[in-house]
Amino acid sequence: MFLTSNNDQELYDNFKTIGLEHRINNNNVLIKINLTKPQIPLLIRTDMTLLKIVVDYIYQNGGSCAITEGGGGYLRENLIAYGFEDTLNHYNIRLIDVDLEDADEVVSYGEYHYIPKCFKEYPVRIAIPYTSKREGMIFSNNVKCFVGAVPKKMYQLDDPKELKGIPRPRIHQNLHLSVANLFHAMNDYSKFHFYINGGLPYNENTGLFTFNETFIGNDALELDLYLFQKYFSDCEYPDYLDILKNRLS
Repeated sequence: MFLTSNNDQELYDNFKTIGLEHRINNNNVLIKINLTKPQIPLLIRTDMTLLKIVVDYIYQNGGSCAITEGGGGYLRENLIAYGFEDTLNHYNIRLIDVDLEDADEVVSYGEYHYIPKCFKEYPVRIAIPYTSKREGMIFSNNVKCFVGAVPKKMYQLDDPKELKGIPRPRIHQNLHLSVANLFHAMNDYSKFHFYINGGLPYNENTGLFTFNETFIGNDALELDLYLFQKYFSDCEYPDYLDILKNRLS
């Protein structure tokens, strides 16, 4: 299920309709974002205005939140560089850099993945990724956002020259299969309950554009399939979506 909104009030109404307001209920909320080094243009980054709206909503409904991403130790600095400092200080938000966290091993379809133990501390989990298909990359949105939710140190290869420059090279050895397996591992260990997409996505053929709506759903695959078909059908199709679809059939 997913819902669309054209303004903030409709988005708040959708938060209630889909059950986010009920789930918050004075609980701690974990928000997974996409945020790479801010000085590099056109790399994945969650829309900060949308993130602020969600954080404000959580605290206005009695909850508290933590924001998580693999920042290599610079998650706070990256958020501040994108103008999020006032919100961080106002709410005293906990930041969880997954690259600095202990993780549990989870076996998914014969593949080993490593999920931060602290994710289980949060009874409500939301993903607010950045939607993109960049040159030389695969389509990235809700399903693929979890590649950035696991510690880099657990995904290195014995030969450091192999896939040099890739943060988690072990995932890239069989990328689409590993993305699908990691998504299942995350669902098994610490399932995310809501996915919110909005802001300025990027299409390699047309560049930056604006989502005319904000989307909130409880099914990452359903929302990814819809957004790809609507906005990225001129791009290479991501095989990991078919892997996930076939496992459900």
